[in-house]
Amino acid sequence: MASWPYHLVKFLSWLILRFGLGLEVRGQSHVPAAGAFIAASNHVSYLDPLVVGVACPRRLCFMARSTLYAHPLMRGFLRAMQVIPLQRGEADVWAVREATRQLTRGQPVAIFPEGGRQVSGILGQAKRGVGLVAALAEVPIVPVFVHGTSKALPPGSRWPRRAKIQVAFGPQIAYTGERFSATSAPSSAAGTIVRADSSHRVSVHRSMRHQALADAVTQSWRRLKEEVEQVRPTSS
Repeated sequence: MASWPYHLVKFLSWLILRFGLGLEVRGQSHVPAAGAFIAASNHVSYLDPLVVGVACPRRLCFMARSTLYAHPLMRGFLRAMQVIPLQRGEADVWAVREATRQLTRGQPVAIFPEGGRQVSGILGQAKRGVGLVAALAEVPIVPVFVHGTSKALPPGSRWPRRAKIQVAFGPQIAYTGERFSATSAPSSAAGTIVRADSSHRVSVHRSMRHQALADAVTQSWRRLKEEVEQVRPTSS
């Protein structure tokens, strides 16, 4: 699919965010110059996808709730941007597979792993799914912290208002390269039990690893939040 619509939208959005809202970006050196990665961002405003897309030096493929595709005009725009529809509140196997497919092709993917906007403004917890996708695609996670979008476009507002927006990229979080395999056992009832138990332990181990990756994202957000809050934004 042609990439010009994405870059056109990104350029126009950059003009608005940089000169209209004083967008400031730091830590872009943590973004890989080549190869796939997951950009895992906190989420407090509908502006966040636009802001993350503008701040990231690489083109991103976003995941967004499938209900946005219900609007014909929005559906055309999202398809042009190659946005992956995601069914919230359930295990969306198709969305995970599509995100993994994009990543294995070398396309970076942006995920908001808190599971939705944190309208309270309080930083949430990254959910295990971000670790699952990273492990399946074998790509690093780049944590992203967005600050100020909740003031620029708070819940219930239709138009942005002037507010300082800051974006910080953190150090990469490596996926696990560990491989699992059930121990071979004789073809017998006892062997079947051994294999079942081994398979269960493998599943639990993987689940714990995925959660550990998600927890690492949350911890990185907290560090980035402290760093951003320590830097006094320039007047705009």
